[in-house]
Amino acid sequence: MLPGKSDALDSMASGDIYVQVTATPDGSRRPKSVIVLVPRKNIEEYQVSGKQPEAIAQHLADPLAMNVFTHRASFGNFKVAHSFSLDPLPEIESKLPDFVLRGLKAWVL
Repeated sequence: MLPGKSDALDSMASGDIYVQVTATPDGSRRPKSVIVLVPRKNIEEYQVSGKQPEAIAQHLADPLAMNVFTHRASFGNFKVAHSFSLDPLPEIESKLPDFVLRGLKAWVL
């Protein structure tokens, strides 16, 4: 488990994980976020690597999220932070994903 994470993340081993990737651009522009749903099935395919489920979810979510950030020409350089959840964030409930790729679903906030 990642340092500082709550015990609730222990249960991520058995379920889908929502990864929120937030990019904060250099300068005074507002951060942008992408939420990626990483299904348990995708995580299980990579568990032979010995990594924790949230690390696998981050590994799978990052390429999709980075693709969103790097294709915004005006976005420039940015720093990235990750957070994890077992439940969908209120901002995406009842919304269709903006992107779907190999079982992953992503919402741009």
